Amino acid sequence: MRQPRWCIATAVALWALFSSAAFAQDSASAAPPRGSLGITTGDPARRDVRIPDSVPNISGSWVARSSNRTIMPLDGGPSPFLPWAATYFDERAAAEKAGTPFFDTNASCLPSGVPRVLAVPYPIDIVQTPTLTVISIEVMHSFRVIHMDDKPPPADYTPSYLGYSRGHWEGDTLVVTTTGLNAYTQVDEEGRPKSSSMTVTERIRKVAPDFLENTFTLDDPNTYSRPWTARSRYQWAPDYHLAEYICEENNRNKPDATGKLRHGQGGDYAERKRAATKAKAP
Repeated sequence: MRQPRWCIATAVALWALFSSAAFAQDSASAAPPRGSLGITTGDPARRDVRIPDSVPNISGSWVARSSNRTIMPLDGGPSPFLPWAATYFDERAAAEKAGTPFFDTNASCLPSGVPRVLAVPYPIDIVQTPTLTVISIEVMHSFRVIHMDDKPPPADYTPSYLGYSRGHWEGDTLVVTTTGLNAYTQVDEEGRPKSSSMTVTERIRKVAPDFLENTFTLDDPNTYSRPWTARSRYQWAPDYHLAEYICEENNRNKPDATGKLRHGQGGDYAERKRAATKAKAP
């Protein structure tokens, strides 16, 4: 897949949403703070001036420094699969080795979803306002909207790839809770499964003036025997601009003329596998 790199894919939508008199027009009057190492952090064009100075400035561009196709527990132990999930993961690995991989959203130009998108090797761009924190991700033209009122999703919310995220600040840490995820994505590129019952809790903070750390916990009682935690890291990149990402161009994994995906199983195969295993249980 070609990924020409020139412009911010979601710029028009974001600026239409956030441009207002409340944003800084004079960079001198809204100069971002300097860390203890003398490194300028934050982007005045991406942080609403109504946000108190006491709220950490994480706005601007950040590049991934910990991407991996595998998301594993921080404690170094194995993934705490339930039996059905362990079987599914083994089947998926065997199918990939045989050259007949299971369905993968990215291969079909669909979003990575949460939590997989937290470990991709692509840059992110953060916009901060009093009511929303928006994280644009270069891959798949994705952007996450974090509702800073910390209220749960509406009763009629339809599960989605990125889910419904709500957040609040605890000191220097942005705590984000994401629910309402659909069952079409995996935890990571290697194919660890998840169900639509998963809750992802992120704790995002600066561990250095130019380093952002996201420690996230996955809680999915339908798939894992216990909650488990992983981590991703980003480095401040003020001169970077998100590039155009055209997944559909030269995509060799798109559906054939009949509409059938070349990856065999449908997107919710893991969810159906779990349900079938549960139904067979005595």
